[in-house]
Amino acid sequence: MVGWLLARLVRSLAWTWRADASPWPVDGPCVVAFLHGDLLPMVGLHRDRGLVVVASRSKDGALVAAALGGLGYGVVRGSSSSGGADALRAAERALREGRSPAFAVDGPRGPAGVVKPGAEALARRVGVPIVYGVADAPGIRLRSWDRFRVPWPFARVRVRYGVWRPGEGTLEEAIRRIGERA
Repeated sequence: MVGWLLARLVRSLAWTWRADASPWPVDGPCVVAFLHGDLLPMVGLHRDRGLVVVASRSKDGALVAAALGGLGYGVVRGSSSSGGADALRAAERALREGRSPAFAVDGPRGPAGVVKPGAEALARRVGVPIVYGVADAPGIRLRSWDRFRVPWPFARVRVRYGVWRPGEGTLEEAIRRIGERA
């Protein structure tokens, strides 16, 4: 029930935002990456992409998974600290079926902005690019480990995308560069 309510709240809030996003940079399936702090604006604005989101097996992850399901996302449970191998196999299966898995790449416990290797490993193994996104909007930044962003209602939410391919440095460097330009 709480997940359903959260999904409705996110959907209502996202409906008020004015999205200012760069064009989606690839055709076809890819791995999608974002930082935990940008979770709310990213899931609020990408409900129509048919993404499969990886959510942790924690209690918080269960709540997030329920809300994501209510927003129409496919959900795979697992993280670098619990069930990571199962989550990567499910994400690989989604890619081979033509769907794109999405990861909050700096989690599940941080530190914020430090990218874990799962998304890069998956992209290398399957041979697809990573589309990474960074969101910026006026609103509240929580004092949590991830500095979770909650954009104000009716805010302009700016999203910038980049594409990472194996051999182009690290994903963390790429996300940091685009974040500086956002």
